[in-house]
Amino acid sequence: MQRINRHKKALKKHLKDVFSSGITYAILALVFLLWRFALGYQFEWQSIEPFQQPSIFVRIFYSAFTFLTLGYLLYIAYFYKVLHDILVKSMGLWSLYNGIKAIVWAFLMFVSYQYIVPWLFSVLNAGVSILFNIANLVLYALPPVGISLVLSVIYFLLKNENRKTS
Repeated sequence: MQRINRHKKALKKHLKDVFSSGITYAILALVFLLWRFALGYQFEWQSIEPFQQPSIFVRIFYSAFTFLTLGYLLYIAYFYKVLHDILVKSMGLWSLYNGIKAIVWAFLMFVSYQYIVPWLFSVLNAGVSILFNIANLVLYALPPVGISLVLSVIYFLLKNENRKTS
């Protein structure tokens, strides 16, 4: 309870300073916003793709990706253990076991390359594009207001810090 009262006292004490600097920056923001509209700037949605899908020749990437995703799922499902028990323990066919593992691995890498990685990069690019456009819209609509708020908070914090040290 005492902590809340202390914060209320600090807010009341600095309310005039915060309000006066906030008004100054709000007026400045309004002037900049009107100037921006007067110059004819318009907001336009943009599609960006900062992440590019790697080429098929990056075998190390796809091998590691497959090992950590689909290969791990097969390992958890005991696919390799069951395959080993059937082919090696019961029949002694090491070469067939290794051949089937190689075919399964090549198929998993193909699925990763053809379907999973493109989907993953599409989702990443869509997410980054949405965040970029939201930030762009905020900067288009309210750059001076945002800058004013940030500067007001920094000013208030620095002024409060200076009062503590003096």
